[in-house]
Amino acid sequence: MPDVYTQEWYEAVRGAMNDAAGTLRSVPEGRFAVAVEIEGDGVSPYVGDEGRRFLLEIEDGVCLWYRELAPGDGEHAQAGRIDYRFRGPATVFDELAAGLLDPIDAALRGTIAVRGDMRLLLRQAEHVKALLQAYTSGVDTTWPLGGPPYVRGHDAAEAPTRA
Repeated sequence: MPDVYTQEWYEAVRGAMNDAAGTLRSVPEGRFAVAVEIEGDGVSPYVGDEGRRFLLEIEDGVCLWYRELAPGDGEHAQAGRIDYRFRGPATVFDELAAGLLDPIDAALRGTIAVRGDMRLLLRQAEHVKALLQAYTSGVDTTWPLGGPPYVRGHDAAEAPTRA
């Protein structure tokens, strides 16, 4: 079981996305790049004040790569055009990764801001749902610093592990 936000975890999530996409009747053709911006909120022990940024590239339904950007790395230099951008507080993304929060609800309520062509997302709802489920429940994740929901004084040894 990989620790959350490690390279091993990104690869496991990518694999879960591709496994899920492989079971679908159809997937969108073409390439699109996704940027994820996790804002430091002072609560998540995994995201500092500077936040974390990630890029994913999907081509013909397959996630080619999923990686974290180092501070100062230009996302456009690595991915070209960004088609979708998801932005929100660290605690929310941690709760999504732990399977405690529904990503569609988070987007509809504005907890996570979504930018990009919403018409395409709606037309590809089955594929989007499969990708989101891979992120929220497709990987057994460990939380070495304690997992959400966060409680002051929470013992990291009691951190939840999601199956």
